[in-house]
Amino acid sequence: MKLSPTKTRLLAATTLLAALATTGSAQPAPPTVQPAPPKPLGAYTDARYLTGIGFTAQSHWIQPWRAYLETMPAHHFVNGTGIVLNNLRAANPDLVLQMLAKNGIRHARIEISWGSISDDETKVNDDGRLKALLRACRKWNVRPLILLNAHHGAPGPTRFFERTVTAAAPQGARTVQLDDVSGLVIGRSGLSQLTDYWAAEALITAIDANTKTVTLSKPLPKAIAANARVPMATLRYRPFSPPGSADYIETIAGWKRYTATVTRFVTDALGTANAPDKGFDLEVWNEMSFGSNFIYINAYYEPKLVEYNGDVAWGNIVKATAEVAESSPQIFAGVALVDGFSNTLPWQASSTEPARVAALSHHPYAGRRRYPQNETKGTPVNARLETGDKAAFKPPSYEANFPEYFGTWLQTETIIRDMAPLQTDIYGVAHGRYARPNNPVWTWITEVNYAPNEDAVNDGPTALALKAKTTARYFCFYLGKGVQRLYLYAALPNDERAGDTELGIMSLAFRDYAAKNTTYPKNDAPFTSPALTVTRRIVERMKVGMDARLDLGKTRPLQVVSITDTHNHVQFSGDANDPRHPPLLNRDVFVFTPFQVNARRFVIPYYVMTRDVKKTLPPEQYSVTVRGLRGATARVSAYDPITDKTVPVTVQKRGADTLQLQLAATDYPRLLTVQE
Repeated sequence: MKLSPTKTRLLAATTLLAALATTGSAQPAPPTVQPAPPKPLGAYTDARYLTGIGFTAQSHWIQPWRAYLETMPAHHFVNGTGIVLNNLRAANPDLVLQMLAKNGIRHARIEISWGSISDDETKVNDDGRLKALLRACRKWNVRPLILLNAHHGAPGPTRFFERTVTAAAPQGARTVQLDDVSGLVIGRSGLSQLTDYWAAEALITAIDANTKTVTLSKPLPKAIAANARVPMATLRYRPFSPPGSADYIETIAGWKRYTATVTRFVTDALGTANAPDKGFDLEVWNEMSFGSNFIYINAYYEPKLVEYNGDVAWGNIVKATAEVAESSPQIFAGVALVDGFSNTLPWQASSTEPARVAALSHHPYAGRRRYPQNETKGTPVNARLETGDKAAFKPPSYEANFPEYFGTWLQTETIIRDMAPLQTDIYGVAHGRYARPNNPVWTWITEVNYAPNEDAVNDGPTALALKAKTTARYFCFYLGKGVQRLYLYAALPNDERAGDTELGIMSLAFRDYAAKNTTYPKNDAPFTSPALTVTRRIVERMKVGMDARLDLGKTRPLQVVSITDTHNHVQFSGDANDPRHPPLLNRDVFVFTPFQVNARRFVIPYYVMTRDVKKTLPPEQYSVTVRGLRGATARVSAYDPITDKTVPVTVQKRGADTLQLQLAATDYPRLLTVQE
């Protein structure tokens, strides 16, 4: 799939979500709900931090991730780390996967687009590199997540070609004269790349063979000079049309064949045809915020070809994929299906997913925001969970760019709605991990990362250090709060000129090594990025004594009874004299995500969720009281996975089931180990 620049993709996703928040995507306005808390807020965990704020509202103070506290099994973390394998170029896939596996990465997302299917739809067009990549995944025990997608640049089997325009065609023209009209197919052939990487963007609706003139489905968005060569394409399938129409039936049948063809190809590459688990998973679609015009037949026509709700394709394509899997249970054994339409949309919900779908996918990219300039238009909620003081509301002046942005209420589309074990509604549709009865729907983050070069960081060492910090925060926060898998984007940078300042998690030095060598370096330390190093160190701590049979239903619940400090440091100042809009204290965003290793061992990441990752937070002291631990005999220690050093922790008080600890926290996870 041809990707637009990363910054464009991130802004597109954010803009779409913001627009949905303000427009409701043609949904009815929600009823106004004025919460009436039966007791004062203030506990570290309170369900009202999530359930007390309705859709279209937002808050600088309320933290939805503090609505619940679960003790995740340590193997949930160990098995939850992933990465997107983008274009590896000349890099040896075996070396790339060995480096990733050695540093704790267990999953890899790989796209096999509909456009890569052969004309006869019997095979995946592969020059050998894709199969080699899949085999390297199998060799190093990295499970592939295969992305099924139909980017409008090559939506399914497509024939690309060029023709010459023999007479100048002005902007707005509905006809074009060509040198040759042979082989053109009405309704499937068209002019490409008029405004975007988009095959057959303006479809041919009529052909005059005598004058070699074609009529187009929409006016030309730009003039074409005489004798210009123009890119064209013929689509195997028409864009998705109204359900029940002949075009729709044909296109959805093609999608099903594509799904089956990819499954056979991947199973063959992995050598898992006879295995009870085929060793890979499938994600259905990628980011409605770009490249998705093939979803809508009307995107190719002006005026619209037909009046209907084109958005029904979102659910229908997922349903069709599930039907393929259900009809061939042996072929799809162990293959989890993931709804990718939710990558950049808030409407998909666990309660409405087909039974065969295991997870909703999200892409919670966030860029820098400056308040109050970038304040969203959602209904403001103050620190008391009140919405009635809108006229008096004054957003604090501060900047934010941090991994957990979409886990907060800074805009209404918090993915906590889908991650949480609690149920909330959007326009009457139930969201939450357990909203589908007796069949949980997990949240997977199949793309996310922090791009230093898009945050005005242009030197490699600083960028690498920042990516180590954000990587630790991404994994520890989201895997601790209900995400089952998280895939960082991406293994290597899209733009080599940006080098280590771009999104790539692996170092450019290793990319260069893997392009020139066939054996893994004896000393890989100079080639291992800080982001991979910190991932390995956290995974290693989680694996010590790990009980792989311990599941979420059997872990021991912990409770943060209190968090106190003597410094009162803040993320923003607020109004110290107004309890509705107070300062946001650092202890208000103190993250505590417990993982249970075995019956008597816990590893607990803790840190301050600072709102600007570029600002370093020196370690500061907190007194934290935890209930649920056998405090009388527990041994405690703390470790910094970035510096690779033990850090101070003091037991202030012990109880039969409590520990009061003095911890030094900074702006990235340190690991508290409790051994009972």
